[in-house]
Amino acid sequence: MENKDYVIKNSFTSENGVTHTYFKQLYKGKEIMNADISVNVDKNGNVLSYSDAFSKKASESGDSFSGEDDFFNNLEESLFAAMEALDFEVEGLDKDGGNNFDGENGGVKGIESAEEYLLGPDGEVNAVTSVYVDSGENMLIAYVNSDKQVVAANNLVHEAKYGVYPIGVNDPSDGEKAVVEEQGSTKASPYGWHDEGNGNKFTSTKGNNVIAYANLKGEKDVKNPEPVDGGDELNFDFPVDLKKDPSEYVNAAVANLFYVSNMIHDVFYVHGFDEASGNFQNNNFDKGGLGNDAVNVQAQDGSGFNNANFATPKDGKRPKMRMYVWDKTDIKRDGDLDNGIIIHEYTHGLSNRLTGGANNDNCMTGPESKGMGEGWGDAMAIAFRLRKEHNRDTEFGMGNYVGNTAPNKGIRNFPYSTNMQHNPQTYSSTNQYKSKNFNNNHAIGAVWNSMLYEVLFNLIDKKGFSPDLLSGKAEHGNTLFIRLLIDGMKLHPCNPSFIQARDAIILADQVLNNSDNKCEIWKGFAKRGLGKDAKLEDNEAKDGFELPEECK
Repeated sequence: MENKDYVIKNSFTSENGVTHTYFKQLYKGKEIMNADISVNVDKNGNVLSYSDAFSKKASESGDSFSGEDDFFNNLEESLFAAMEALDFEVEGLDKDGGNNFDGENGGVKGIESAEEYLLGPDGEVNAVTSVYVDSGENMLIAYVNSDKQVVAANNLVHEAKYGVYPIGVNDPSDGEKAVVEEQGSTKASPYGWHDEGNGNKFTSTKGNNVIAYANLKGEKDVKNPEPVDGGDELNFDFPVDLKKDPSEYVNAAVANLFYVSNMIHDVFYVHGFDEASGNFQNNNFDKGGLGNDAVNVQAQDGSGFNNANFATPKDGKRPKMRMYVWDKTDIKRDGDLDNGIIIHEYTHGLSNRLTGGANNDNCMTGPESKGMGEGWGDAMAIAFRLRKEHNRDTEFGMGNYVGNTAPNKGIRNFPYSTNMQHNPQTYSSTNQYKSKNFNNNHAIGAVWNSMLYEVLFNLIDKKGFSPDLLSGKAEHGNTLFIRLLIDGMKLHPCNPSFIQARDAIILADQVLNNSDNKCEIWKGFAKRGLGKDAKLEDNEAKDGFELPEECK
């Protein structure tokens, strides 16, 4: 293959010595948006894993564009086709420079469009117009062909409906609100949480990693966000009275959201989600990646109830988390006090940035990969809430506080449990959620995390538990679990299947620990049908419970 046939989109070397390189195929000098190759090479130059979604037909005659003269007209037509198909309303276009447009009265904040190429199901190359839309509530990419048909679409906002004070306390039903000092990592946040390290210092819930503020009116685009001020003493201890409406303690909600989001940033950082791999920071301190993308986190978003979401654009573009109030009880409850929800949502940003590289926002769109995005969120929420007294007999529900359910019930179909009678789900359980008109991503994700839950406690049983998530040492079962999930995301291909993600986690342990925990990982997956003989055929999952010989 000649250099003119591809471009390197992203390449970085993790602390474990593995170099991750992501390629895009070119056609007539332009990128094919869903044609990706990822290569993972260890420090000795050995190829650990390799995935190839390049088209073998790209050298043949393919679709092309009609010419630059008609670009705006084609773009406008494509935009309206995309908006109609995706149920967005736009009454007019106002060109603001380049290929960017604003909807005049349609509630669309911003639109970016371009001519690109997309592979069809048989590997043929199709000319499409990509339409990137930020409506405030959604960030969406659609691809429209020359017949003005939407051939592919991906919403970058991930919805969540679960639940969850300091790290280790899941929610107000799980422990008491406490006053804590800044607990972050100097490695991850060298200037602290209120200083960007470039002269910009703040006394509010704003810093290099996170900008937190309330959005009580439910505005799609908050023009002038107002972070909560803690004064020169940086005192963000605000009262909470759970017998009152959440709007009465909104400052406390913003403070909790800011604290938890920064803790997540720092924990993920010390375990491998750093600047070079595409994390969320305004100032990247010349360590790689693109900056100016601290997370905007919105507390008590007034546009709805019983939800949360996280939009993840490419590296260098600012993501947005929206948290909501829940009305499942007589006195409403605030998702901003439910740390599990916050952790789940932030994890969408983690998996989207790491899967396929930080400059690729189309790598979590497959039926199983979408579900795994939800499952990883649940997995990290549990990993952060664990305490020493928890063990493999402990059962967790997601969203039990805001959803007003029993502690081990939550809003999933089953609790997370190692007891097969309490949670019988196996790999083939995903089929019932794929067979509907739309994929039930949360249900598919719950199957994935049921497997990860087994792996988590296999590792804890072997290596013990540590409450210190910030040391960066993956020496205990729970901290190793976090590290392997993050390393695995860097190793699996764009749009991975359950099997590919499983193999990436096993490979991550091979790189990090010379496969010392191989059998603990295999046994966790095989118990729930993702053994070495599991298969995915025509999108149908087939259980397999076989272990490698050395693990029997």
